[in-house]
Amino acid sequence: MKMVLVSGAVLGWMVPKALAHGVDLRYEPQQVIRITAKYDSGQPLADARVQVFAPDRPQAAVISGTTNAQGEFQFVPDRPGQWQVQVRQAGHGGWLTIPVAPQGQTTTAAAIAVAPRVPTTLSLSQYTPAQITVMVLAVLWGAIGTACFAWSRRRVEVE
Repeated sequence: MKMVLVSGAVLGWMVPKALAHGVDLRYEPQQVIRITAKYDSGQPLADARVQVFAPDRPQAAVISGTTNAQGEFQFVPDRPGQWQVQVRQAGHGGWLTIPVAPQGQTTTAAAIAVAPRVPTTLSLSQYTPAQITVMVLAVLWGAIGTACFAWSRRRVEVE
């Protein structure tokens, strides 16, 4: 019996520790921001380009990516402040302003402010009658000028 114990102790001492695998599991709670982008019809904006701008770096996106098939995108802000998020796809999209509270405080859903919605489609109803008149006159002026230029070029005879 003594021999078995001694042999076991010697083998235990000689076997490298690499044969045993330990697992180190840790977690760190973080505030994840999940964005959902959809058309007015409810269809998700799948594969839309997403750019996230940090509060102290509004000129350059710090996170870029695309939405998934459900129009969702997630990111973890690393500092408090007003984060700007731009979602775009084929001329459609918009901006979000997401307030992120300092660590230890919670950002409630009521505190999340959505930036004023930028119209993504053009409609004549958003222009005044004066603006519509100026646009029509500009198009007519351009068409008349182009026609006069083309007509004058046809009358010049080459000798």
